[in-house]
Amino acid sequence: ASSRPRASRLVATAREANEPRTSNAAMADYAREDDDSALFTSSERHEIANENDGNLAARPHRDVAFKRAFATSLAVTILCGLLALSRVSADAHVLTEAETLNKYESCHAANGVGARRRTLLEDGADEDAATALTKARPYVVMAMLGACAMGALALTAFKRHPRFATWSMIYVKIGSCFALSIAFAIERMAFPCILFALFAAFFAYWMHATRDRVELVAKLLGAASTALKDNPHLITTSVFAGLAVIVSSIMFFTCVWGAYMNGSIAPSDYETYTGGKCYYGEEVVPCCEWQTDGWVGPYVVFALLVWLWSHMIAAEMRTFVIGGSISRWYFAPAGTTAFVGTTREFIGHAFGASFGSLAFGGLVLTGVTILRNLNERLRRESRGFMAILACIVTAVMDCIAEIIETITKFATIQCAITGESLLESGREVTRLLKDNFLSALRVWWLPEMILNMTALFFAIFYGVVVGISVHVGVQVSTGDDDLAHNVGAIVGACAGVSSILILSFLFSVLLTCIDAVFICYARDKDENMITKPEIVAIYDEVTEKTRAPDVAVAAAQRAQRPPPTARSDPGVVFQTPNAPMMYGRPDGNSLV
Repeated sequence: ASSRPRASRLVATAREANEPRTSNAAMADYAREDDDSALFTSSERHEIANENDGNLAARPHRDVAFKRAFATSLAVTILCGLLALSRVSADAHVLTEAETLNKYESCHAANGVGARRRTLLEDGADEDAATALTKARPYVVMAMLGACAMGALALTAFKRHPRFATWSMIYVKIGSCFALSIAFAIERMAFPCILFALFAAFFAYWMHATRDRVELVAKLLGAASTALKDNPHLITTSVFAGLAVIVSSIMFFTCVWGAYMNGSIAPSDYETYTGGKCYYGEEVVPCCEWQTDGWVGPYVVFALLVWLWSHMIAAEMRTFVIGGSISRWYFAPAGTTAFVGTTREFIGHAFGASFGSLAFGGLVLTGVTILRNLNERLRRESRGFMAILACIVTAVMDCIAEIIETITKFATIQCAITGESLLESGREVTRLLKDNFLSALRVWWLPEMILNMTALFFAIFYGVVVGISVHVGVQVSTGDDDLAHNVGAIVGACAGVSSILILSFLFSVLLTCIDAVFICYARDKDENMITKPEIVAIYDEVTEKTRAPDVAVAAAQRAQRPPPTARSDPGVVFQTPNAPMMYGRPDGNSLV
């Protein structure tokens, strides 16, 4: 046992073993004598953390430089945006009209220069569209409420009957594809009809051929649902985090909009001016165009980068809070059902000691997002031989981005558990997975794929059904076919978008719970312990059935450990016959 450099054990002298120490100060002094990461297991560290629930200063601040960098960037963005908004012209609503840009006098007369507004609106307002929007408003509200109800129903089903819910999602996806195929067939639209029918048939065959993996997915979702059932405030916290992202996005884009309003009307790139109109060739073009000030372009790029960074920090915070709360639930003593204050505690850590680490993680994810967008743009714009080369390069870069994103996610969960910096957490979680032959990618992509594809196709199906229903209802009630078509299209689009957003959001919480429990399970494996036997059994089955053959052989050839021991069995584990040294397991907060 002593050959493992990070084996979890409590080392005590025989005298200390016979005299249990229960004070927090004594335990802290004892931990400082050696590396406490080697002295305390996950459950012991959580027991110490439980004693400090109300003391958020107990954790040292990590990655402070990134916290300061983000705070500075955010302050610069907001201050510059407010300054830009303060310089917006009072008659901006007049300058937004296409009539202003089409007039030759607007940019050639002396009083036209210096007017501030950038717009290329088309002539006039679409009264039909305005009427359709007014008519569609109550239907849009009802469609969004229906999407929320379906999301809540799906989450409840996963909590109570995970296997039934998983297979039901698959059947719903297959059935919705076949239903869309039939609907397109009725409309005599051959290509989409054949496309959806082929996809439904392929997906049904694939799920049947890999039904053993689907059963594993159901068990993983069941484990995540168990954790979520005992921590219901995680959903509430995630909802508020989503609302905060929406509010911050509105703020950022308001700053960008204000920046674009700073500029002047200038002559456009036309060729001739005849009869009060400007022409480019034979095409009529606006005589004027809006040109922003020189600082607007760099500011907009900077503001959008800060917005993306803040969005990724919000995602990191959600992962952090879920990971920390789930770890507290996982390592709690058997029979514990009350976790009041746990979510609040980790929210405090996210905005306090670990905010710098989350800012660091958000910056990494921002780079990954930009890399993926560049890859997608490279794929679209490449032609000929360069298209083949671009596919190879972007495939490699996508793999690298996926690896970085996965490690960052697991490192954030590890950071929530231990309070370490992001780099330290990344190194530790990599060691955990490597030393215990655990894969972070082989099966974990399947739950995400099933849930996300289900959300996508269910949203398409829901949007089409709602749109057709509203179209028929408005047509019957008003007799106006054009109005019914516009209202149905608006409501159907809103229903589809709202349902995919809500389902994807709720499913992402489940997936984060799966990842958090996986890291806790990896810590159990590393310490040769069993904290929650029912959860460990599920993850053991998933691990064994999804290991690559060479990894399975290496794991089998590894030196055999003693059988894992439940954490609930306190007492002496091993004592050296001729030395005052022993290995022990904790009983509450004392050492025995």
